[in-house]
Amino acid sequence: MKRSYAMRAVLLSVALTALGCQDQRPAIPLASSLFIPNIEGVWNGPMTLVSTSGGECVAAFVPAFLPANDEGTATLTQSDRTVLATLTTEKSGLACKFTGSATATSFAMNATECDRTGLIVATSCGPRLVRLVGSSVIATWTGNQLTGRTVTTYNVYVPPYDDPKDGVDSLVATHNFTATRR
Repeated sequence: MKRSYAMRAVLLSVALTALGCQDQRPAIPLASSLFIPNIEGVWNGPMTLVSTSGGECVAAFVPAFLPANDEGTATLTQSDRTVLATLTTEKSGLACKFTGSATATSFAMNATECDRTGLIVATSCGPRLVRLVGSSVIATWTGNQLTGRTVTTYNVYVPPYDDPKDGVDSLVATHNFTATRR
């Protein structure tokens, strides 16, 4: 019986010693959020111009600088609910950076900057400067498929282009898109 108490005492001291030697290991989550899925990555797919409005004389010449069918590539990064993206369109070559927020099934972003903001278009009314004002993206996703819409606003100017009062109209272009994660 003394032997069993001695054995228990030895086992207890070994267990306590082993517990005392354990390193503290902080818990590190595997995902940024259990409730907001991660949409980081490169996404690619078709963009279709579905409508334009306004634009003064430029409206008739929209296909010259905004093709009806284009291909878009978006590179997205995400930190919790914050989403950053660079969206590049293949035919127009325009690249814009966006920032916004995500939910469990969708995200919304606004452009923060674009690589170029103006284009001179020859129209039947004479040359017009079409200057990018802003762009927004809203999208939903399921797995590796995004579906959404971009709305981009441009101001239209007449020569000499350097006076903001020369603005004659605004052009709003809406594209629908689908994209697959690559």
